Amino acid sequence: MDHDREKILIFVYRITARMRYIFGFLFGILGVPFRFTTKLEEFVAYNGPKFSYTSARLGNEFHIRATGLLEEKGVRNRIPDTTVWNDLPALFPAPQNASLPFDLFSAAFYLLTRYEEYLPFTPDEHGRFPHEQSLAHRLGFLDRPLIDLWVEAFKKTFAAHHENLSFPAPPFKFRPLLSVSISHLFKHKGLVRQIGGLLDNLAHLDFKHLRYRLQYAFTRKRDPYDTFYKFIALKKQFRHDWAAFFPVSPFSDYDRNLPLTRPAYRRVIKTVSDYADTGLIISYHHAYDAERIKQERKALENILHKPVQKVRFHYYRQRLPHSCQILYREEFGEDFSCGYPKAPGFRASTAYPFPFYDLSEEEITGLTVHPIVLTDYHLNFILGLSPEEAIETVRTVGQMIRRTGGYFQPVFHNSILSEFEEWKGWSQVYVKTLEMYAN
Repeated sequence: MDHDREKILIFVYRITARMRYIFGFLFGILGVPFRFTTKLEEFVAYNGPKFSYTSARLGNEFHIRATGLLEEKGVRNRIPDTTVWNDLPALFPAPQNASLPFDLFSAAFYLLTRYEEYLPFTPDEHGRFPHEQSLAHRLGFLDRPLIDLWVEAFKKTFAAHHENLSFPAPPFKFRPLLSVSISHLFKHKGLVRQIGGLLDNLAHLDFKHLRYRLQYAFTRKRDPYDTFYKFIALKKQFRHDWAAFFPVSPFSDYDRNLPLTRPAYRRVIKTVSDYADTGLIISYHHAYDAERIKQERKALENILHKPVQKVRFHYYRQRLPHSCQILYREEFGEDFSCGYPKAPGFRASTAYPFPFYDLSEEEITGLTVHPIVLTDYHLNFILGLSPEEAIETVRTVGQMIRRTGGYFQPVFHNSILSEFEEWKGWSQVYVKTLEMYAN
């Protein structure tokens, strides 16, 4: 059989960078090859699966109405109109004579590039784009991978027109992420910070934490947040893929980890890196400073003795496009910050990693963005769930991603295995997550 005839042929008037980007992403999810043609005679003569993506139907072919977003350049202050398809919200409605009631590719492009985050908005107290201002929140689909659900429905609709066409099962990958924002709660803080902590406890009559500080900081007892040996033991038991992220910045009001000068912290980083892919947590105050980010990366690389490609922004303090521009210009490979700090959900409406498309430059970059849908902080402090309720939420979200395909990469902190104070009973959440998805 002619291999080319197995491809889905797409007729367009003109091929743009935006088209290459979003068609490449969506057909990657579909798991089938495609190619464009601008030659009408070639499209008409083609006997394989095909459709037109144009402003008007050519004849009786399968037709998706192009509404113009993929032919534009730059960012316009636009909020798309909406409709409903297969009980799903849909953007950029199309006329009734189209095979789909909306422009699937413009809609996916708008959500995947986070187009709305380039538009004027009111930032929160940390300068971030608030989830409450997102279209996904306003239309009620933040808790669903809407792009992936559209693709699932498109498979059925398009395959109904081509009886010999089949699609592979969607791929699913599970990888927990460990974010070490505070490696030790009491120990190794240094005399000045310990005295300051004691005085603060006394000033607030906080005798419980005063007792904890004396119990842990000035004895040989293991710090409650020093749970890394437990993570490593579970890694050996379940043999799962995972990644760990560490900050290396100086102490500040929002960056409160141990300094790199502490041997205990350096040992933690080196030990965990023997078992996990290791990345950098970019500090709160340096989130928009390319030179300081470069310095932080170098400091971590000097400990690991290998390149650092993975990053997370502390407090999710990234801003588009500037933050991602820094990352791809500094040749970072993967960013794990595509989530909302105050709400679980699909910030880019997909569970699949995707290349960052810079709308300000109309450029497909080499930076891969990983959706972060759920964290233990969301479960415990935002949603206020019990450990048992958290397990069910993890089960529900993971099963949804397994069905539509994508990466399930929940973020956990080392404190979750501490069984200390507000984390009492939460070890089982991490262990049950591994039992459900690591095998």
